[in-house]
Amino acid sequence: MQTLLEIVVTFFKIGIISFGGGWSTVGIIKNEVVPRWVSESEFRSLIAIAQSTPGPIALNAATMIGWNHGGFLAALLATLSVVAFPVMLIAAATILSRHIKLDKLSINESLKTGSMAMMIMTLWALKPSTSDPFLIILGIGAFVIAAFTKINALWAILGAGALNAIAGPWIQGLLGSGR
Repeated sequence: MQTLLEIVVTFFKIGIISFGGGWSTVGIIKNEVVPRWVSESEFRSLIAIAQSTPGPIALNAATMIGWNHGGFLAALLATLSVVAFPVMLIAAATILSRHIKLDKLSINESLKTGSMAMMIMTLWALKPSTSDPFLIILGIGAFVIAAFTKINALWAILGAGALNAIAGPWIQGLLGSGR
């Protein structure tokens, strides 16, 4: 019963602060569930599965952790708890919008700022455990190409992966740090 309550409270908290959705919530989820319910490697697998199944990552992660630690009831309650606050917030905003004029531009900019901070947190949480300088350079290079040119991000990412596959072993040999 204690574990069930902990899961519900944890995913309710995640639901409160995960307004960016998608990948922006991964860092928050990681901070809440590793190592309490899953190990670091289990978390990476959980995110891979949650991302490849239909639906939001936070919702899928809540369902999977609930299922693994309490069966159907825990999965159901974790799933409902992660969406409870957003549903309540939408209902309150709908009711208030009839009586109060809100500045939508300011609200959108605030949400963008918060989402950007959550994305940076996610990048930090998912950073590689090794700090291979070549991989860091490739990642920064792919970002710069995708962000500041008209080249599609997919091509920048695929190009960085191909460059690592082709030149990575040679570069590592030069640097003397085996993979």
